[in-house]
Amino acid sequence: MPANLPPQYFEVEAKYRAAKTVAEKLEALEEMLAVIPKHKGTEKLQAEIKQKIAKLRKSQAQEKKKGGTHDPFLIEKSGAAQIIICGPPNSGKSTLVSLLTNARPEIAEYPFTTFSPTPGMMDYEDIQIQLVDFPPFSGEELEGNMANAFRRSNGAVLLFDAQAESLLEDVEHTLKLLEKGKILAGTRPLPPPSPSWHYLPAFLLLTRVENPKEMEKVAILRELYENRFEVLGASLKEFGPHEQAVKEAIFRISGIIRVYSKPPGKPPDLSRPFVLRQGSTVRDLAEAIHKDLAKHLRGARVWGSTKFPGQLVPPDYVLQDRDVVEIRAS
Repeated sequence: MPANLPPQYFEVEAKYRAAKTVAEKLEALEEMLAVIPKHKGTEKLQAEIKQKIAKLRKSQAQEKKKGGTHDPFLIEKSGAAQIIICGPPNSGKSTLVSLLTNARPEIAEYPFTTFSPTPGMMDYEDIQIQLVDFPPFSGEELEGNMANAFRRSNGAVLLFDAQAESLLEDVEHTLKLLEKGKILAGTRPLPPPSPSWHYLPAFLLLTRVENPKEMEKVAILRELYENRFEVLGASLKEFGPHEQAVKEAIFRISGIIRVYSKPPGKPPDLSRPFVLRQGSTVRDLAEAIHKDLAKHLRGARVWGSTKFPGQLVPPDYVLQDRDVVEIRAS
């Protein structure tokens, strides 16, 4: 089957060939993997790109062991997805992370208490999602390798203080900083200006929403960004009523689904979901279970997203969150 690669792929490939540093090559390879069509004709090429990424990352790790340049924004992914919590100073980032995870970042009334990214694990139903408390945005450019950290993550929560007089300016400044790093953020997918840009799934969360005045600000931002962002408001002092809605919004931007395997003639194992990217197929699940299983795949029975329970579907059937799948192989 021919690869039928789009023009964007060749543009990013040219960027890869022109790259001089390991970081630049990794960034280009990750972009190539993002724009390449996902079908049987590109499987070999996808595998080659992944091998190159693995080789460069190994080289990068060895360089660090020898005393190479340390990247403070390189946080190894853990759990089902990695979500960055970011925003201007004193927007409540560290407080939110401490409320949702086991992490205990420093919290104070004065700005810039977070000097380096602090990760923590958030429980969401039957999976864990890694939240990373980022240093506050400042200045006119993204600091250090922040842009690469956003590219590596699954998404971001853009946090703002609803009681700040500069709220609207803070939101616009944050979006401009991201755009300077060629990061286009949105809850609803937006077409990046060019292949060198990165689309970042994100939503806006306003903190210190304590009274009708702040609730009105949430409504105003929803109207201003209705075609781009989901906007939520929460009180971090009385967080309980808001916790589930915030967790659900984080899961929605993570770009993942949970799928449960069902052995033939047995009940499904609902304790350990397979975590796949949105848009994954029955074939992707089979490969996640075992590569040999994918080679002999004929189809599957699916409970959940199908028209009727246990419906027979082909290998290219696109799965949805919480589907139960019984693989059929020859």
